[in-house]
Amino acid sequence: MSSTYTSFAVAGAGALGSLVVSELLKQGAQVTVLTRGSNSEIPDGATTKVVDYSKPDELAAALKGIDVVVSAVAGAGIAVQPALADAAKAAGVKLFVPAEYGVVSHELKDGPLTFKSQLQAHLKSIGLPYTVYYTGLFADVPLFVFSGFDLATKTLANVGPDDVKFSVTTRPDIAHFVAYTLTHLPTSQLENARLGVEGSKEDFRDVAAILEKKYGGKFTTLNRDLAQVDKEVQEKGLAAVGDHVLWLFGKGYGDVGQNSNALVPGWTPLTYEQAVEKYYP
Repeated sequence: MSSTYTSFAVAGAGALGSLVVSELLKQGAQVTVLTRGSNSEIPDGATTKVVDYSKPDELAAALKGIDVVVSAVAGAGIAVQPALADAAKAAGVKLFVPAEYGVVSHELKDGPLTFKSQLQAHLKSIGLPYTVYYTGLFADVPLFVFSGFDLATKTLANVGPDDVKFSVTTRPDIAHFVAYTLTHLPTSQLENARLGVEGSKEDFRDVAAILEKKYGGKFTTLNRDLAQVDKEVQEKGLAAVGDHVLWLFGKGYGDVGQNSNALVPGWTPLTYEQAVEKYYP
């Protein structure tokens, strides 16, 4: 471990957060998991601290001596991030990692995910350095969790053209990349940086071919209209966040661009096809 960062606090030890904790521990880091109560997913070797995000002084006290805060909160937990950032600044934390791990968000100006760009702006305004990790789609989560993606009927209901490229990365690979870079890169490469990691770059024609190879038969791609989906998202707000994510992919926000995989020497993350073989039922 060559980074100057040695102590970490991870907020949100769910499916991704627990993997980040495990990977940080493998790198020899000291890891504290912030929790609002009992959490059975916290890996052995990590310290836990029960925190109340509505009490800034107590939250700041819990972060004393921490170099880096890694947020992996999801769902309703997203709302605590500004308070977490403020407490981190007050506690002298050196780096903040917001819960991104998805679309390229810093240019988003409207829609259900603008809290991502707003948080980056807030971190900049309070002078707290940050590292953002863009990952594209989680390759280990079957697409069929999205409405309109149906394995039984072999239907892929994406938004926009089917030739728009997007990044796909498994959560275990994301966790490894995050933990390695935070513990090995110099601060100059991490402060106010946006790093892209990807297993592979695909479009929905590629996805259909990979799924046909695994399951047999032909998968049909239904291209939902970008403008119509955008209108529906504006009307429904957070209730349509899944459609909004697909809309963002259709607009190209799912492509991390030139990835930073080479920052982890000798490492090759799983491609989407490999992830399908490993994780899809």
